[in-house]
Amino acid sequence: MSDHVKTHRLFFALWPSEQVKQSIIDVLSSLPPQVNGRAMQIQNLHATLHYVGRVTESTKDCMHSAAQSVKAEGFQLNLDRLGLFPKAKIFWMGAHNTTDQLIQLHKKLGIALQSCGFVVDKRAYAPHLTLLRKCRGPVPAEIEFSIPWRVEEFVLVESITYQEGVKYKVIEKYPLT
Repeated sequence: MSDHVKTHRLFFALWPSEQVKQSIIDVLSSLPPQVNGRAMQIQNLHATLHYVGRVTESTKDCMHSAAQSVKAEGFQLNLDRLGLFPKAKIFWMGAHNTTDQLIQLHKKLGIALQSCGFVVDKRAYAPHLTLLRKCRGPVPAEIEFSIPWRVEEFVLVESITYQEGVKYKVIEKYPLT
């Protein structure tokens, strides 16, 4: 891809409300000090549906149209689980019960995006919100929490790199029924 073609680094995600983010911060602040790493910026907290990567303007437009065609139901997600991807050193929050609606949304969106040349990741979908990067662990088992998250839309996000770091900007929203 030549340099003068403008590209966008994109992903589709579930974007938590301010209330959900605040509850996540509360859980984070209750973690024992041995759980350390580089914390995600609060405004960047999200659960990725599909990571797209760098695309041109026209592919972005195609994906926006594809996403608009996705018909899926809103759902309730209860964030009640912490985990660590040891290889990636990523400390995350997720849900013990992943709802069928979330699995369906992930699947339908993936299928819709294929018309834009998107290749769906073959690995099983593991919905999570990254809390810390470069985390050494261990994962505290004794922390009990449950954060109700009513998911009523998914979003298209652009990852923009500034000198002071990366900023995620929601550029489109897609309501769920």
